[in-house]
Amino acid sequence: MADELWREEREFWLSGVAEAARKLDGACLMVLGPGRVLDRAGVVAALQSAPRWQELTIAERAAIETDEVVVLAYHATARRAGADACRALCTTTWIRRHADWRILQHQRTTL
Repeated sequence: MADELWREEREFWLSGVAEAARKLDGACLMVLGPGRVLDRAGVVAALQSAPRWQELTIAERAAIETDEVVVLAYHATARRAGADACRALCTTTWIRRHADWRILQHQRTTL
């Protein structure tokens, strides 16, 4: 299960806005740096207003799994076109909804 979600995680970072938004649970919350706690609508707006990531390296992977929830923790190095690398520690909580996986929570702490 975690292997599938590591692929989904990577796609979330690198896919287009519509595909990334499809992965979000209706109750999704994200913390993206100091002072940025976003609900699902805020996350979609942020995705629409920022260039998408072009490259992503995921290192120091850790995961915990239950039948309905998987938590991924990792060190990310990501780049947007023409920009410096972003290095961050991240966690994402995936929840199973009607046989499909959705992001319930994501937290990114920039290093």
